[in-house]
This record gives sequence, structure tokens and C-alpha cells, in this order.
Amino acid sequence: MINTYHTSMPLPPLPPPPPVPPRMAGHSSRPEARKSHHHHHSTLLWLVSVVLVLHVLLSCVGFIYLFDRGHQASLQQGEFHEKYFDDFLILKRLKKCDDNTLDDQSLLDCKQLLDTFRNVMAKVSQFHASQTEGRVAMLTADQFHGALAHMEVSNTHGKTCKGGPNKNTCALEWNDDHSIRAHVETGGDSRLTIQHPGFYYIYSQVTFSSGNNKEVLRNTIRRIQKKESTSKYTPPEEKDEILVSSYCLLKTMPGMPGMCTASTGGVFKLEKDEELYVSVNNLTWVNYDSKATFFGLYKL
Repeated sequence: MINTYHTSMPLPPLPPPPPVPPRMAGHSSRPEARKSHHHHHSTLLWLVSVVLVLHVLLSCVGFIYLFDRGHQASLQQGEFHEKYFDDFLILKRLKKCDDNTLDDQSLLDCKQLLDTFRNVMAKVSQFHASQTEGRVAMLTADQFHGALAHMEVSNTHGKTCKGGPNKNTCALEWNDDHSIRAHVETGGDSRLTIQHPGFYYIYSQVTFSSGNNKEVLRNTIRRIQKKESTSKYTPPEEKDEILVSSYCLLKTMPGMPGMCTASTGGVFKLEKDEELYVSVNNLTWVNYDSKATFFGLYKL
């Protein structure tokens, strides 16, 4: 057996290693290209981050601004509704009270509303009369921009009926020195003359304290419309019509005088120069207490 592991023969020389292939020119610039590409991505990422941050900030500022404006608008709207909502409801209820199809309960509610309004107007009239000390209570345009009147009755006990074109009516007269008027003129002692056309709420209350207890007592608000005359030598024609009426019946008790109150009111469209007055059955039956008998209106 031949020993192949131990021999004294010299080994042949090893072949030389293969030459190293030459490095290409592009390989020598690859690290620099990678570095430039990385720098470009960093700049783009920084710009995108700045844009996103600015967008978030502007969105927050815009949201805060819109929220604040909306909050202020809601507060103003809430204050407006809180201030005028009750007035709107009262005006709507007054207009509904002029409906001829109201039932008994609705009419009772209207009467309670009118009674409350009369009490307030009576307090206003009393306060204003004490402030003016008997002078004419005439509101200026700076104090009130609408049109109103609250007239206190003048004692015409014992006088004959003046009335208007309708001779069957007895027109009540009013004490202008102790009444309130604004942008409403008086035609004589009994009439109110409209200066500004529009819708008006008109009211009247008459208290009767004597008279025939078998006869119905009447409180009527009447309107006089003037038509132009066809000739300059004749005065203008007047049309007298009833706007609204109320009635009451005296109930007498032994040893006590009878007394009843007739109240009425409604919303009507009035034109310039139209006149209004209040008529009753008989002037001698009227209670001439200014807090019990009065007449007024105000423009809506």
C-alpha cells in the first residue's frame, strides 16, 4: 500500500491568482450620489412638515374665529328674543282677539289681556299726570316714534248729546290737559284724528253708575271717514260707521247704586285724517272717574 500522506517529493508550484478586474468609473462616485439623494429627501420632508404645521395652525385659528363669531351672534339673537319675544306674543294675541270666530274661552282670555293692559295704561296716565302737573301731556318725537293716545274722560254730566253725523249717539268728551297723545291730533273735545296711516289697536272702557236698569248700556267706538266733495262750495261728506261695541246691564241691589262696565277694543287699519270717537246711550249714566272711563289707541 502506497503512503500518499508522507512523501519526500517536492510539490509543484501553485498557479498565480487571477488579476483583479479594473474598477469601473461609475463605482467610484456611488457614495456621493447616495449622499446627494438622501439630502434631497430630507429637504422635501422638511418642506412638507412646515406646510402641514402651517395648515394645522391656520385651521385652528379659523375655527376659533368662526366659533367666537357664532357665539356672539347666538348671544345677540338670544338677547333679542328674550327682550321682544313677549311683546310679539302679546301683539299676536291682540290680533287674534279681533277674530269673529273666537269661542267663549278665547274671548275670556282676550278680556283678561285687555284688563291687564288697561291697568298698565291707567298707571302710566296717573304717573304722567303727576309729572306734568296739569300741563298738556304731549310726548315728543325723541321720546316716542310711533303714535298713541290715552284720553281721560271730561265731565259732561248734564250736557246734551253732541254726537256726530249720527244724531242718535252721545259722544263722550275728553280732557286733553290730562291725557297722553303722540302724533295723534284732537278734533274738538270728542274726536281723535289720525295723522299716520297704518294698523292701530283701539280700546275704550265706559263705566255706568246710574240709569235705567232695564235698558242695555252701550259703549261704541265709531269711525268717521271723509270723502272729498264734488263741489268746492260744499263741505266734504262724512261717513260714520261702528267699529266695535260692548254692552252691560246695571244690576241694582236694595240700598246700593247700580254699576257696570262695558269694555271693547280691536285692531283696525286707519287712514290719514280719519276720526274716532266713543258714543254711549246717555251721558247722564256715565261714571266720570278717569280710571273707570277712558279711550285710547296705539299704532302697531
